[in-house]
Amino acid sequence: MPAVQTTYAAQHARWIEGMVLNMEPNVIVTRVAEDVEGIGFGKVGVQGTADNQVVDSEATVKFTGIAVLDTTQPTGKYEQYSNVALMKKGVIVVQASVAVAVGDPVYYVPATGVLTNSASGNTLIAGAQWDTSTSGAALAALRLG
Repeated sequence: MPAVQTTYAAQHARWIEGMVLNMEPNVIVTRVAEDVEGIGFGKVGVQGTADNQVVDSEATVKFTGIAVLDTTQPTGKYEQYSNVALMKKGVIVVQASVAVAVGDPVYYVPATGVLTNSASGNTLIAGAQWDTSTSGAALAALRLG
């Protein structure tokens, strides 16, 4: 039988998308993934068709939260019809698409859900700010609420 794993990292990654960064009080709600493609961890979720549904980012739809990492999901994301944990308040790790600074406002690109600090043509996440800085596209802490 071939080896399952033949190399090992000396350390695990510091952060991973969708990781709840600290033990501060947070608000996490559950919705059902509506889209066939599902929702990735650390990605923007917006209101779906029904009150209890969520879809990945789409134009002109209300922001619902950021998908929280769930290590029990076998495909590395929330599949269609899965219960999705969405952070509405707290600190979560996400992928910043550009260099960001602590305190910058947070926007997402409606068509893609990409997170940025640029207002141009993007949707503001009310009450959100970057909690860490990056020098370019990288993982960063996002504070909601």
